[in-house]
Amino acid sequence: MFIVYDENMNLKPFPSGVTPLDIFISSIRKKRETEAVEGRHGYIDKGHTQETRNIELLFRLQAHNTQDYRLLRDEVFAYYSQGDFFYVSEEYQPGKRYKVIAVEPFIPERVNRKVASVGIQLEMVDLPFAESIGTTQDIQRNGINANDGLWGFGMGLESVDDTLIYTHNAIAGNTFRIFNAGNVPIHPFEQDLKITISNVVGSTELFQLVNLTNGSRSRIDVPLKNTDKVIYDGPNVTRNSLAFLRDTRKNFIELSPGWNLFQIYNCNSATIAFDFPFYYQ
Repeated sequence: MFIVYDENMNLKPFPSGVTPLDIFISSIRKKRETEAVEGRHGYIDKGHTQETRNIELLFRLQAHNTQDYRLLRDEVFAYYSQGDFFYVSEEYQPGKRYKVIAVEPFIPERVNRKVASVGIQLEMVDLPFAESIGTTQDIQRNGINANDGLWGFGMGLESVDDTLIYTHNAIAGNTFRIFNAGNVPIHPFEQDLKITISNVVGSTELFQLVNLTNGSRSRIDVPLKNTDKVIYDGPNVTRNSLAFLRDTRKNFIELSPGWNLFQIYNCNSATIAFDFPFYYQ
């Protein structure tokens, strides 16, 4: 069984007479980069990129009569109109969503005049990864509640108090940790990652936040006041809602799977808030 949402994450009810039966999710399709050298056996492996994955949805159509069946069939065509993306989640892992689009035409298979079954082939849009519906700031505000539908088994979550903290009052000379429960690294140019820096004290020349786990960093080349709010939202950087990229070193924090160890520099203290979903292979 599965759940369907529209592009705004509103629940998309199935037409009357349509029963969802099952969902099948493939592994991610990879595109390998190779190079052949004249006179050399084999080829040189230059790595790969992860492209997309295929998902199939199975339905049962139950109409009142043969005329009603055709109306129901047309409703299903409109429901999965090609060209419009939507989200789908498994009922047993409701906290993960897949951004998909119907790419292949489909014909329902008639069982009799009133009943048909149909399999709809989908392809993932943008990234090939499953994504958590909730974000880390949902955890910061509400913790992990298995009843709210955002979190569940298979999402890499740990029952450790530190994994519930995504807003830190950082002190110079001390480290703090951020837990990425997904099994995919997060890059702000490819995935959602929002970092808010505020309440900075003791910044006289610049400010720097460093991920000691992977070496990535965000450096600001001007001093910050305790009234300033700097937001790194993907590739966009603002201070107090105004463009601020030119006053930075134009480098960005990345997150590795699991624990990420951070430290602030060139100030006494600051509040650092991370807001991002988790991504899964």
